[in-house]
Amino acid sequence: MFKRAWTMALIAGTAALGFLSACKSSQKSGSTALAPELKLERVHFRVWRGDALRVSGDAAQVVIRRDTSHAAASEVRAELTAEGTPVVVTAPSVEGDLSTQEFTGTGGVVVTHAGERATTDRARYVPGPSGHGLVTGRDAVTVERGDLRLEGVGFTFDPLAGDLQLGGPVRTRSAGAPR
Repeated sequence: MFKRAWTMALIAGTAALGFLSACKSSQKSGSTALAPELKLERVHFRVWRGDALRVSGDAAQVVIRRDTSHAAASEVRAELTAEGTPVVVTAPSVEGDLSTQEFTGTGGVVVTHAGERATTDRARYVPGPSGHGLVTGRDAVTVERGDLRLEGVGFTFDPLAGDLQLGGPVRTRSAGAPR
C-alpha cells in the first residue's frame, strides 16, 4: 500500500504543476510582447478526479515559461487523500515539462504515510504510452518504518503493479543492529 501511495503522491504532486498549463497564454500577434515567464507565489493547488479530491498542496513559488512548457516549483508539499492516513510528499524543488508531463523532484524528496518514510535526493516521473508511468531514481533511497530501515541505490516504482524495486546493493537494518 505504501509503495503505491508513494508513487501516487509523487505523481500527484508533480502532476499538480500540470493544472497550471491552463495558465500558459498563446502568443499574440502584433507589437504586444509577453513577459517570458509567469511567476506565482504562495500557490495552493487541488487535483480532482471527477468529484473526488485526490491531492491538495502548496508551493512557495511556481514559475511557468510562457515561450516553452517548462515549469518549476519550490518548497512543494502535496497531500494525497487516502483511506485512513493521508500520504504527504515534500520536495524543495520540482521541475518539468507541462506538455510531456515529465517531472523531477530534487533536493530531498520525502514521502510519509502511516509511520513509513521514504527519502531520496531525486525522483523522476515519466508517463508511459498507456497513461501510466514509472517513478525512477539513480540516487540512494532509504525506506524507514519503525525500527526497520532499507537502503538501496537506484529504484523503480511501477504504479500499476504497486512494486518498488531497490537497486543494489540493498541493506536492511533494524534499530540496535550494528552499523
